[in-house]
Amino acid sequence: MNDNLFTQMVYRIIFCVISALACVLTFGYFTHTYGTDNFTISNDFWQYYTNISNYFCFGVGVATCAATVKKVKNGETRGFVKCCRTLKFCTTVMIAVTFLVYISLLGDLGSWSFWNALGNLTYHVAVPVLFIVDWALFTEHKSVKILDPLKSWIIPLLYVVYIIIYGAVYQAATGAQFKYPYFFLNVNELGYGGVCAWVAVLLLIFAALSYIMFVYDKLIKDENGKWKFDFKNLKLI
Repeated sequence: MNDNLFTQMVYRIIFCVISALACVLTFGYFTHTYGTDNFTISNDFWQYYTNISNYFCFGVGVATCAATVKKVKNGETRGFVKCCRTLKFCTTVMIAVTFLVYISLLGDLGSWSFWNALGNLTYHVAVPVLFIVDWALFTEHKSVKILDPLKSWIIPLLYVVYIIIYGAVYQAATGAQFKYPYFFLNVNELGYGGVCAWVAVLLLIFAALSYIMFVYDKLIKDENGKWKFDFKNLKLI
């Protein structure tokens, strides 16, 4: 952990700039059709979990950065901000899963298109890595409660329910097949049972990752300067 507030402030300002760029890029604003002057804004940006998790990162990042700047302006040099700590933990899990699922299931790291796309590198790589590092290095330990990892399931599950309902309503209203944003949510191809199976697998990934982070949160330095895990005085919620 690094309790230097000035270092935290500089890091978070840089993160907010990069995160803001990532959020802009999720709208497809800089998508250019070669040979024309058409710059269009994507109308399906809200369907992607990647985008939603990036919006959460930006919101939490700005709130945390503002709290850090306030402490520095007040003359404080050491410490940690306590702004939206549970939400920050849940958002860290969200964006970590975004990163891991993309690089393992959806992205092609061996292709040039993966590395030469600014949007891909910002909202799939840079923002997730920077946000995770912020939580790991600049967040006070022993702040994660026992049930916080389970809270990290709430937003992803709401997202899944929303996309499934939206897809069903869209198909019923238009008679056309809805283009699901991810293959593991494609009810038309997998059926509801297949989608539920994939969601269960992803929830297990959420659970494993969030409880690994929970254990890491209990790593502290004792009075002798040695690192140890401290599971005393745990809070449930």
